Amino acid sequence: MRFFPSFGILFLALVCRQSLQAGSATDISGLYYTGLNSTGGLQPGGGRDSNWDVTYAYVNGSRFRNESTYTSASGAYVLSSAYIDSAYVSNTSSAQWITAPGAMTASVGGSANIGGVYLPGNGTTGTNAAFYVYQLAFSIIGTGSGVATNQIAISLTIAADDAYSIYVSQNPVTVTGGGAINADYAVSASGTNAWNNTTAVNLQNYGSGGANNTTFNIGTNYLTIVVSNTNSIVGSSANSDFNPSGLLVYQVGSLATIDGRPIPEVGSSLPLLGAMALYGVSIWRRRRPASQAGVAGNKPT
Repeated sequence: MRFFPSFGILFLALVCRQSLQAGSATDISGLYYTGLNSTGGLQPGGGRDSNWDVTYAYVNGSRFRNESTYTSASGAYVLSSAYIDSAYVSNTSSAQWITAPGAMTASVGGSANIGGVYLPGNGTTGTNAAFYVYQLAFSIIGTGSGVATNQIAISLTIAADDAYSIYVSQNPVTVTGGGAINADYAVSASGTNAWNNTTAVNLQNYGSGGANNTTFNIGTNYLTIVVSNTNSIVGSSANSDFNPSGLLVYQVGSLATIDGRPIPEVGSSLPLLGAMALYGVSIWRRRRPASQAGVAGNKPT
């Protein structure tokens, strides 16, 4: 029987430990644009988004979580066309503006939760500052566990009123009683005065400098977008009126890649839900035994 030297055993142990703490991604699932229903279609204005939640809000110095006002575990509200601000970038054929529960139809009143756009928030500091935490759970599929070590990129376009910060984390982002963000990792990207943004944001775990801005983990990940409703005011404001606020997540460019290959392979023009279904069909077809493929090819059309 041959024995390894002690340094060999140590090296083997380190390799085994690393293999348990890292993984290789092969697929991505669960990414959705905003404003969709449970089947991936467009949700009517005033309805609930089936994929995105507003998990926290920090309004006028108070933290809200999973309450009937400002936060909800059952989806953000889709803006009705009558209340979409004229300065906003337009909805697309596969994505719509959403906003937090409690949004009103007017700056000083009106009706709540029927597709209005008005929420508290004026300025970046002081008692009238407010922000809303939008969250989507998605999955990195692959081998191993822990941090994914191969190259992953997700390209999304974020329009938000007013400013936004993006986090990708292994655990849900939380908010302290004092209004501080708790997240596994630092901010991946951010933008200000972004309600008419048409430039894609790349979330990726490779490259140099600021390009390497995101850590992905095998299994469940959380895409969190914190939207600050500043009314374009820097500093404190005495204005307590509501003003428009919302979020639009849509696509410019290739939606997701792993090691440079688009995921799904059928292309980037489809919403991810439908594209993933087509990708699954293509994989099933490629993996069928040749005998089955031949039989299928002989069927009448």
